[in-house]
Amino acid sequence: MCDAIISSNPIGYRMPFMGSHEMSFTMNTDIHPSNHSSVKAAHNPRSLWRLSAYRNWFISDTADVFAVSLRTFAIPLIGLALSGSAFISGLLVAIESAIGLVLMSIGGAIADRHDRRRLMILLGLVGVVLSVSATVLLAFGMMNTTAFMFFVVMFAMMNGLLGPSNDAMLKSIVPMERFAKAQAIREARESCVELSGGAIGGLLYRIAGWCPFLTSAALYLIASITALALPKNTTVATENVPANRQISSSSTMDSSFLAQFIEGWKWTLTRRTVLAAIVQGAVINVACYGNIIGVQIMLAERGTDAALIGLVGTATGVAALIGSLAANWLVDHIPTGKLIMLTFAVFTFAITPLLFTDSYGVIVACTAMASLLFPAFNAGELGFIYGRTPDHMQGRVSTVFETAIGIPGALTPALVGWLLQTPGLGFRAVMILVVACAGVGLLLACVTPTRDIPLPSQWEQAEL
Repeated sequence: MCDAIISSNPIGYRMPFMGSHEMSFTMNTDIHPSNHSSVKAAHNPRSLWRLSAYRNWFISDTADVFAVSLRTFAIPLIGLALSGSAFISGLLVAIESAIGLVLMSIGGAIADRHDRRRLMILLGLVGVVLSVSATVLLAFGMMNTTAFMFFVVMFAMMNGLLGPSNDAMLKSIVPMERFAKAQAIREARESCVELSGGAIGGLLYRIAGWCPFLTSAALYLIASITALALPKNTTVATENVPANRQISSSSTMDSSFLAQFIEGWKWTLTRRTVLAAIVQGAVINVACYGNIIGVQIMLAERGTDAALIGLVGTATGVAALIGSLAANWLVDHIPTGKLIMLTFAVFTFAITPLLFTDSYGVIVACTAMASLLFPAFNAGELGFIYGRTPDHMQGRVSTVFETAIGIPGALTPALVGWLLQTPGLGFRAVMILVVACAGVGLLLACVTPTRDIPLPSQWEQAEL
């Protein structure tokens, strides 16, 4: 996989990441004297882990991401086992992704209007209930394709409406000048989840189809408990902006839900660089989803052991982990625009051999190489866009960005399932789609405004 931004988005555009006002570099939150020590610690490049709020958020978010990873791995395999159809298997993945993405922008507005801590707690509790229910039905042989589709839809609704609270909460905890560091840490975490998620998911599925859901229930419980430990009122400052110039995030409650929802879409889609990132990201997401789902279903159809299927994700996770360790250096030394182009070029080159072979060894090598630079890409492009995002707009902008990028990719699994049944082509038909989209994404990265994003030291002068 390109990188687990990805809970459900292969590239990781999640955070996942502004309003109708001119860009401001304030955090748009109040400062209270009791928070000065936390703010001071946050300004220390090595002290993010000293913030108890950040540690609790990280544990909660990691548990949620790991639960999603296990479920994402299991859904197409269980769908194929229940229905016997590659198309239905891909359709189930498409349904979960599409519904989640459509509801995500609504969830972003909810996250900007309501207590994010409570939403994170609710996310964990709902995840426990759904995961335990799915476990029971699968364990006792009471699950059929229709019932499983219902659970897929419910999980998608949960992620879409409640999931954005996790991403929005991060900006309430970490000041803007430390946000790039937090994003780099997150990229390393995503790589570790990808590294272990596929292998663990494969082993759990090999034991029993319901094991991934039982494990997800435990993870959601952990996420809910650690979210309870988060502060009820989270505030943070920036280094260079006086407290008396910062704006309370409660001001977002002054306008109606619909007005804020529309504002999020309007503001995001009228920024040239953000719009360019959305267009090229949408195309690359189709390539990533096509590659991931195509490989997974193709291997399952020909009877490959579930543990071996999981090892494909492990290999890409190893590569992404290596890439995440180099991400800070790459982002600091290569202008972000050039890094975007380089990432897409490596991805396109890496997956091209799969046009000619479906050998397991080649698949592992190619997908691993394809994921190598995505952690640096995410830290650069997403750090630039979301690091400039005021706190009170985090939920809306991040979800508008993810939704616009993710919808084409969310529909891809159904298309992949159909292409795999193409007489005489099968997996090759999927890879033709993947390579074509990767090439278009590379071309867009070379000609659109994202190519001009500079080094992080110059981000404040760059236009969004």
